[in-house]
Amino acid sequence: MTREIEASLAARLCRAGAPKSSVVEAFKLSVENGSSFIEELYASERIHDVWVARSIADEAGVAFEQISANVQVVLPTVAQFTALSTLRHAIVLTAEETTLIYIVPTMQDIAVIKANLPESPDIAARLRITTPTCLAEFMRSSHEGLLVEGAIRMVEITSSEHSARIVTTGSQGALIGLLLSSALFTVMLRPEWLWSALHIVFSLSFSACILLRLLACNSAGSAVARALQTVSPAELPNYSVMVALYREADIVPQLVRAMEELNWPRSKLEVLFLCEADDLETIATLQWHKLPPGFRVIPIPGSGPRTKPKALNYGLQLVKGDYVVVYDAEDRPHRDQLLEAWGRFNAGEDDLGCLQAPLIIANSHEGPLARLFAFEYAAHFRGLLPWLARRRSVLPLGGSSNHFRRSCLEAVGGWDPFNVTEDAELGTRLARCGFHIDMLALPTIEDAPTDTGVWLRQRTRWLKGWMQTWLVEMRNPLLLVKQLGTLRFVIYHLLTTGMIASALLYPLMLVFIVITTLHLTFADAAMSPAIPILDLCNILMGYLSFHALGRCVLRREDMSGMVLPWIPLYWLLISVAAWRALWQLQTDPFLWEKTPHLPSRQTHEAPV
Repeated sequence: MTREIEASLAARLCRAGAPKSSVVEAFKLSVENGSSFIEELYASERIHDVWVARSIADEAGVAFEQISANVQVVLPTVAQFTALSTLRHAIVLTAEETTLIYIVPTMQDIAVIKANLPESPDIAARLRITTPTCLAEFMRSSHEGLLVEGAIRMVEITSSEHSARIVTTGSQGALIGLLLSSALFTVMLRPEWLWSALHIVFSLSFSACILLRLLACNSAGSAVARALQTVSPAELPNYSVMVALYREADIVPQLVRAMEELNWPRSKLEVLFLCEADDLETIATLQWHKLPPGFRVIPIPGSGPRTKPKALNYGLQLVKGDYVVVYDAEDRPHRDQLLEAWGRFNAGEDDLGCLQAPLIIANSHEGPLARLFAFEYAAHFRGLLPWLARRRSVLPLGGSSNHFRRSCLEAVGGWDPFNVTEDAELGTRLARCGFHIDMLALPTIEDAPTDTGVWLRQRTRWLKGWMQTWLVEMRNPLLLVKQLGTLRFVIYHLLTTGMIASALLYPLMLVFIVITTLHLTFADAAMSPAIPILDLCNILMGYLSFHALGRCVLRREDMSGMVLPWIPLYWLLISVAAWRALWQLQTDPFLWEKTPHLPSRQTHEAPV
């Protein structure tokens, strides 16, 4: 029966104007991909989805109709399903109080309709065939308010203690107030004690960062890329790509091209472009492009925090894939990255919840700032993170190229919409919930900011998010130790506390070293000469360990221009961003300072 329907449907499509070669190709792909003929027809770029839906309606003997905006959904309700994308029908009430049933049928549904509809004329009169895109958009817009609420409250519903909606708890605020008051009294009564305390914190923080870099450096470059498995397309699951966009019209052509190049069966791939609803220019640019089937533009309502994690949570409620990956607007992922990720998930244990692809900067030659950014990314994504992953430590995710099992992502409550460094926070929460994060070998290419102002706003947001994350995780330190284990807890704090404290104290220590070198009276009275020497050694070792880790992972790659002489100035910029982040944490904790992206000017990408 199914074969007869397929043959009849193919004939109807050809009569409607669909190219015969495309119809035949869809049939071949349905066999090759283990999918249905209808799915492949809708995934074909040369066959209009309206042609397919009309032909299905003619075959089933019912009417074709796109869903009107003047109807109200009756069933199903949001509480009755887990993902809007899994729906194949909707019962609606028209303005004339007539009930209609809109359906996107499978081949089996068509057979059932043909066999039973003649005996049910009332249902036949109310049944309508529509397109998958039309049904999905109707259900999204009909439940927009509930979807926004879900996006905002997803973490709080799952585990409210992990939400950064409250910056500091009452006990944390009291402790911070006590520390600031103590510091103020110490400055007035015994300033040398405060200097001593700051130097202890500085020395421990810098030493922690140095230790982690040296340990990572010792094993950097030892990882061997795994060969991709030869796999039948029929074995591959549905994969969803989400890209959060805001004011990115200029980069849309590059982005769409990069997504089209992903090596995955088109009937099993969906790409959601998550755009703020008032970003009319980006939405119009995407709509102007003839997006392939499965590529959808999703407008995100402006209520609640206007952050990337809120947009991702909104999209998570719409995806159909068993696996989900997040990319940024400027990303050019390796075309086989999804295949590598699925292979690792398929071969890994059930607690493998996320895979991070390394991010490689392609425009390192565009000035000292871009070169240092590229060097820093190399040290982080190809040095430090692989070392942490091999030890199953807490992995602070990058904001892009994160591949997830959707079930794991939903289990932990998605992203925190109130955390402006949602990636690092999610990595910590996954670890606390018992999920492991590992690294991929195939990279994603990005471009570094070349403008100091753009870089500063981006780094401020990152450091503010790290501060938010640390405050959230330390609401119950004993529980954190229990969930992570002692060793992972220590490594986590060596990384996070060391990074935040050293960034804040670095310029103070430079000033102190200069004062001591000039033999000013205050420095002589406040400190033993051994302490500034120790500070200087810490700083120099920090420079050298950072440079050594970067060189270890870049040993086979050419990065034109010197890096080491620029590190002191680069770290000063990081300190400016850290103090700016600390100020914003008090005045505007949820401010998302957008990083603008421009199309890449590279003719040759970084090596992969």
